[in-house]
Amino acid sequence: MSEAWSIANGTAFEWANWSPKNVLILGMGGSGISGVIASKMLSSSATVPIMANSDYDVPAWVGTETLIIACSYSGNTEETLAALESAAGRGATVAAVTSGGTLGAWCDAKDWPSIRIPGGEPPRSQFGLAFTSVIRILRSVELVPEQLYESLRNVSATLAENQSLCIERANAIADLVEGKSILLYADASQEGLLTRWRQQLNENSKLLCSHQVFPEMNHNELVGWESGSEEHVVIMIQTPEDHPRTRIRMEICADIFQNQGADVLVVEGDGDDEMTRFFDLIHVGDWLSLILAERSGVDPVDIRNIDHLKNSLAKID
Repeated sequence: MSEAWSIANGTAFEWANWSPKNVLILGMGGSGISGVIASKMLSSSATVPIMANSDYDVPAWVGTETLIIACSYSGNTEETLAALESAAGRGATVAAVTSGGTLGAWCDAKDWPSIRIPGGEPPRSQFGLAFTSVIRILRSVELVPEQLYESLRNVSATLAENQSLCIERANAIADLVEGKSILLYADASQEGLLTRWRQQLNENSKLLCSHQVFPEMNHNELVGWESGSEEHVVIMIQTPEDHPRTRIRMEICADIFQNQGADVLVVEGDGDDEMTRFFDLIHVGDWLSLILAERSGVDPVDIRNIDHLKNSLAKID
């Protein structure tokens, strides 16, 4: 993240007094999670809508007043490239975050501003680089509050200082969830964080798990808890930003889950501000996924099913 700050802030963006009326952040998987998180994190402060998009198509409202941020670590993600072609064809303004590939070549050819990050690693391992870059672009069009942006600058030092404690916490969580079906819950404002935890457990730990948010899960999934059992374990992430009524809902639901035999773990972030606490929780989740992978003897880097899918698609015109 320290490197990311230097790279992102070393990239100039000249918008000639143009400002977007809406923003769409394109990306899939480890490349797309930055957009999911940024859209949630800025929902209460941004003066225009910011949405994440993980599909081949883009919404009908995309047009000349839209800022498109295309995120593809490899630069070759077919869904992202297809969506970008569609958006560019409607006259949207484009910026990108990539290590190169086709997306990098398009940026060079079309003079689209882009933040180039080092390549050659699993996209999910480059979250610090990608997220910092997305926030930098959004800051360049004045959609990120200065205080939030400045707190991002200090995150890497805090994470480094607290890493051993973070690993301890992740090991303690692993002791309680290992071998069980994991269900992730948080306030709706933290859905991006839950998505990151789930994706890391999917890819690194090779685990199936689910995530849902409060209060929406109280209107559907809660009824499904009639089939809950001691085979399930709930990780409930809580932050000071949670809605007060949502916190009450969490406490009531924790009793319901426990009455069905499930363990409930409440996980909170360490730090003095929202950004620091958020990245502390990201760090804990990442370490948890690696610890569970090690304990089960699986390779956290291997993504053979995704590779098989991509190879099969490549054979189809």
